[in-house]
Amino acid sequence: MEHRTEEEQVAALKQWWKDNGNSLMIGVGLALALVFGWKMYQQSVENTKNAASSLYQQLLEVALEPAENDESASTVEFIAKKLKTEFEDTEYATYSALFLAKSAIGKKDLEGAEAELQWILANNSDSSLIPLVKARLARVLDRQGEQQEALALLDAKDAGTYSALYLEVKGDIYYRAGDMDKAKQSYIEAYKAMKASDVQRPMLTLKMADLGISEEDA
Repeated sequence: MEHRTEEEQVAALKQWWKDNGNSLMIGVGLALALVFGWKMYQQSVENTKNAASSLYQQLLEVALEPAENDESASTVEFIAKKLKTEFEDTEYATYSALFLAKSAIGKKDLEGAEAELQWILANNSDSSLIPLVKARLARVLDRQGEQQEALALLDAKDAGTYSALYLEVKGDIYYRAGDMDKAKQSYIEAYKAMKASDVQRPMLTLKMADLGISEEDA
């Protein structure tokens, strides 16, 4: 219905505000809360990443010191554990777990190294790291006498650019087990994959030579 007078229009507006004003204000308030809440969340994420990045930079500075000693190794381990526990949702936690796995291997703590690598597989979102982590885990499992579990990780079809690495690790596992025929075959396949992907694996040719395999054989 059209309102004929200005007074009627004002009265209608007042009535509309009375009926809908509270809902409108609540809607505006919620919209503003969402906007500011999202901005605060983004700022929090950025602050977290900056803090993790700074801490990881400290880790690298200590880890890359020319002369590593017990003190620097302990410092690296301390920072890595702090990053992993306090910044679990960042990529720096993954990198820290790799440092912790390396540290554990250096101490001959194979169970500790396995735990760190398994943690990465369970928590890491960067799929490009998975093949490298699986290769390292396979070596650790092999050293623990779990040959079949190690080999099960090394499916070259899932390795992408790491297929040569997977096949080389397979060869190493067979070599340690005394199965020289399978070791030779794996090294030859690794060599072919290396050539196809144009990556360099200098140790591979030495391992082949040790088993009497020439590059022409591959």
